[in-house]
Amino acid sequence: PATIQRRWELRELATGRTLAWRDIASATFSPSSTHLLLRRRPADAPGTPSGGNAPGANGRGTGGTAAPRGVDMLLVELATGGTVLLGTVGEAAFNIPGTHLAYTVDAAVRDANGLFLVTLATGAVRAVENDTLRYARLTWNHRGTALAVLKGREVTGMRERRNTLVVYPDVATGAAPVTLVAGAVSIPPGFELSDRAPLAFSENAQRLTVGVIPQQPAPDTARRRSTDSLPDVDVWRTQDERIQSQQMIEAERDRNRTFAHVFHVGTGALVAIADSTLRDVDVPAAGDWAVGLDERPYLNDWKRPRADVYRVNLRTGARTRLLTAQLTGAHVGGLSPDGRHWLYWQGARWHALQLDSARAQPLAPGAPSFLNTEYDYPFEKPAYGVLGYTPDGASAIIPGRFDLWRVPLSGAAAVNLTGGTGTRQQIVFRPVRAQPIDSTALPADRVRRELAVDRPLLLSAYGEWTKKGGFYRLDGGTLTPLVYEDASFSAPLKARDADVLLFTRQTFREFPDLRVAGPTLADATPISNANPQQAEYRWGNRLLFDYVTRRGVKLQGVLALPDDYQPGQKLPMLVTFYEKNSQTMHRYPTPSLLTGMGGMPVEAVSRGYATMLPDVHFHTGSSHSDMLDAVEAATRKVIAMGYVDPKRIGVHGHSYGGEGAAFIGVKSSLFAAVGMGAGVTDLASDFSQSWGWTYQVSGGSGENGNGYYMTGQGRWGVSPWENPALFRNESALPFAPQAKAPFLIMHGTADPTVAFTEGMNFYNALRFNGKEAVMLAYPGEGHGLRGLANRRDLTGRYFEYFDHHLRGTPAPAWMTQGVPYLVKDRPPAAPPRIIP
Repeated sequence: PATIQRRWELRELATGRTLAWRDIASATFSPSSTHLLLRRRPADAPGTPSGGNAPGANGRGTGGTAAPRGVDMLLVELATGGTVLLGTVGEAAFNIPGTHLAYTVDAAVRDANGLFLVTLATGAVRAVENDTLRYARLTWNHRGTALAVLKGREVTGMRERRNTLVVYPDVATGAAPVTLVAGAVSIPPGFELSDRAPLAFSENAQRLTVGVIPQQPAPDTARRRSTDSLPDVDVWRTQDERIQSQQMIEAERDRNRTFAHVFHVGTGALVAIADSTLRDVDVPAAGDWAVGLDERPYLNDWKRPRADVYRVNLRTGARTRLLTAQLTGAHVGGLSPDGRHWLYWQGARWHALQLDSARAQPLAPGAPSFLNTEYDYPFEKPAYGVLGYTPDGASAIIPGRFDLWRVPLSGAAAVNLTGGTGTRQQIVFRPVRAQPIDSTALPADRVRRELAVDRPLLLSAYGEWTKKGGFYRLDGGTLTPLVYEDASFSAPLKARDADVLLFTRQTFREFPDLRVAGPTLADATPISNANPQQAEYRWGNRLLFDYVTRRGVKLQGVLALPDDYQPGQKLPMLVTFYEKNSQTMHRYPTPSLLTGMGGMPVEAVSRGYATMLPDVHFHTGSSHSDMLDAVEAATRKVIAMGYVDPKRIGVHGHSYGGEGAAFIGVKSSLFAAVGMGAGVTDLASDFSQSWGWTYQVSGGSGENGNGYYMTGQGRWGVSPWENPALFRNESALPFAPQAKAPFLIMHGTADPTVAFTEGMNFYNALRFNGKEAVMLAYPGEGHGLRGLANRRDLTGRYFEYFDHHLRGTPAPAWMTQGVPYLVKDRPPAAPPRIIP
């Protein structure tokens, strides 16, 4: 087919006036909504005709002269439709007030390269500076008054560009720039100012964070390595900090690692904040302190990540260690927006480090525990997180399971903002920021993290057991429900200059069309109808039901029945699972092709199936038994409810659900057919895999499976050497002789997450023991199918398989006769032709 020509249109809603352009890669409105910036598609991008502007390489890694990155841009004045062509633009950015557009030129002939400024009110273009260097990392401060950029030149034979930092403290007045030139004495020897890291202004624009990177020889990509002249070997040592496979996967990240430095605009001083001994540093936009985490003493294949915590002086670079072996990840609340406090979770309690004094203060005395009791992984439980801070910086807004609390960072008593209503009614309340962010007074990141709880606040509401959704208003301690019903809602967005909110509402039957409403949300009006074709299909309805596992845990499941279900009918049923599912009760299931054996295609309901999604509650050291327990308990509950035929029930799952489906298939007698995709069937062998990596395939983390099984999703808490019986008894492979139902196994041969051998070995075990199984192996595919034809193929075979086993339809030839490899790629058979 001919190359598709993409067209972008801009339509004025009041008049219908339309402007159109071809070959546009992206579009950006100015914050003031007066202009539109369109970036042309590079000549070598798909769908672009020849003769355009070639972007070339990214300008690094060749060690020689890099091709230009510049492409044409169009600046459109919305009021008039007038369009200005900006040629060979490297980078462009509106300032936050929407008064100016800054852009750089990156041309093949560099004598016109430079930094340019457009005054949007007049359209005047000014050359701020010209140079034959390459410009990168164009950055405004939040007030739109200061501008920073790096400019540099390639160094022959070396990987990194030699950059100079240029800062314009006041663009409007044309004040002289402040520069930090390449090779300055304050730049560490052997390092360069790096365009691989973003630039970031402080709130007062007097400080700029910049990365430095070691200079190193450019890779010799033209040289072909031959093992006849040079050995090609990777040395794996058990004492290595990270295993080789992880090093390989993370090699590009390691090559591009930069170390944060702070440039003080007023003095021209460059201060080292991070280096190889303290690589991860959080530099705030305000305050005099950064916080660094040194994880090196605690690196481990499976233990929860820990770090020593340092306070770093942004003026001098001096460091002070404040905490030792602090759990990181979910156990860290991080820096407050004003840069004065750093929050961490320790001993089942939040603490605040006051950075000026370096003193730690336990928080919320007398308040109920903020411990996340729903966290069902082994070892230390975290809290529910930190949601924001009051604008005065005096308190944090911290959630419990249901209610919201204002927690003073001084250590004073916490205040329950929602008055305990959440706990009493089992409703999860969380703040919603509907108001547009005005980031001209303060940086957007700070505004997003601040919550003015002394003003009316919009809260989302989710019924833990009812699955209702909606919104409440919190005003002076009073909670007022606005809308709370059997539906799911997106977070509303408020118009900047009107009391109008935009949001979506969805249910299993109702597509999430756009709606507008006033501040009470009571008068919501749909303004889109994006899925009218649904009326042409048989759809369904969902039921929420409770059930209890053998271990006495109360759980919930979601059952969908077709529109034309008649009371007393006993339908065939498909069951799928993956940890918790009941929260999806009111989510619209967009029809789509299968990418694996997980999820529940809504097509199944249209075909007359009942479909069920149960929750699973996990305990340490019994994950697969927990899946078996929960799925069987939910299935028996639905049978008792009278909706399904107990002899026509199938179960399937993918990945974690796939290994659970395999285990259920060899342990349970409830199911007439089983589908498992990309699941582990031998836990002991997978424990020691370089999980997510092989020499032939990349795409995972490169880490081994230790962490996944000890403290991660596997939830086993012990190794195969500590409890070999556990790993055997919770694996599907040893119990293949017990399988009663037929299996459909699906696996991508290039799966970087679960090795293809897991599916193949299970297939061979079923084959050896005379069981019925079909394996669908998709060459070159990963953990989920990406090829469109493969997704169509899997979807078709999925329904043919379950239709045969659960509805009695004739089995297709691929199930009864197989597909010999020699005929796999033959075209469909044509009628024989008789030659006279």
